[in-house]
Amino acid sequence: MTFEYFRGIVARLAVTGVLGLSTLIAVGQTSGIFADFTTSMGSFTCQLDFTNAPRTTANFIGLATGQRAWLDLPSGRARTNAFYNGLTFHRVIAGFMNQGGSPNGQGTDGPGYAFTDEFSPSLVFDSFGVLAMANSGPNSDGAQFFITVAPFTSGNNVYSIFGRLTSGSNVVYAINHVATDANDKPLTNVVIQQVSIRRVGAAAQAFNIDAQGLPIVTNLPLRIATAASQVTLTFTNRQYADNRLYSTTNLPGAWTSDALGIEITTPFSNSVQQAKDASRCFYSMAQVQYASSTFAPKAIYGGTLTLNFTVGPGLITVTFNSTGGGTYTWTGQPSGTVTSYDWSQEPYRGYLWPFQLSGLVPLTLQLDFTSNTAGTMSGTAYLSGGAAAVSGTFSLSGT
Repeated sequence: MTFEYFRGIVARLAVTGVLGLSTLIAVGQTSGIFADFTTSMGSFTCQLDFTNAPRTTANFIGLATGQRAWLDLPSGRARTNAFYNGLTFHRVIAGFMNQGGSPNGQGTDGPGYAFTDEFSPSLVFDSFGVLAMANSGPNSDGAQFFITVAPFTSGNNVYSIFGRLTSGSNVVYAINHVATDANDKPLTNVVIQQVSIRRVGAAAQAFNIDAQGLPIVTNLPLRIATAASQVTLTFTNRQYADNRLYSTTNLPGAWTSDALGIEITTPFSNSVQQAKDASRCFYSMAQVQYASSTFAPKAIYGGTLTLNFTVGPGLITVTFNSTGGGTYTWTGQPSGTVTSYDWSQEPYRGYLWPFQLSGLVPLTLQLDFTSNTAGTMSGTAYLSGGAAAVSGTFSLSGT
């Protein structure tokens, strides 16, 4: 996952200023929940704000300790080993922040689920040492986090803050000034060797990470029935469940993942069919159970999508049919047809990628849902002279 930044908006901190800050904030660890980071460049500690960011804090604790399961994306296995141990700070921008928490080290993965943003007026990017979740848009928090080395006011109410540095600022500063490549990846890995959680005081001890509405990751048993040309796999499905089928033709071997989608509405199927096209095949099912709706539907057949571009072509209303096409009206312009589209569903968002209408240039759109029927959108219009950003709001009905 990545987040936007502006290299010119943050100033490089002087060494003496960082050391002075460390002296000031290394005191007072008498109560609270603390995360002790041991890295290949030294150790530092952050206090986690379970009062103002209980869900984000609970997620971090659960991953760090293995008390909550996460999904190993390559294998499809629900795991409970300590998530962060052995990962790296894969993205470091001098004068801005250090980012870690990506198993593949590229910033493109996470724990196999997402959860919603969590903001509080008490939590702002006002200084060195603010701990927050990285994201790829609204409500896409997972496992990746970052620690600032300067104020970052444009990040307020964009990235979920859940803690602050309390000691080891010299280590955070040193990490922030390692040599990096053109993609901000350190040339020499900075390894997170261990993240330990300490609870100090009665309130910290009483904080329940399982009572914050986070997704639950499990593996499901499968019942298998074979026929001449297909295999039927039956499993226990649930509303608001994200089901993912994994398969391989050889053990040990690489697993292929097939996202079956998130069950937003009822009724839903408890089985899936696969072609019987190999001499042998092994299957595994992973399920991520969300506590409530993640809004974006599995399909948009029969739906009406109103796109209100504040940057872009204006107001467009699209009516999708049941066969992968549809029609649209465009305020002030001729109406037309939906030439083609590809819809994909993720927690709290959907993608029209690509999206082609008969009278417009090709578009790619990301729809970030804030309810079952509305949200914000962003994307790209592919003009003859190059690409241009588009954005606005949307509403969706009839799905």
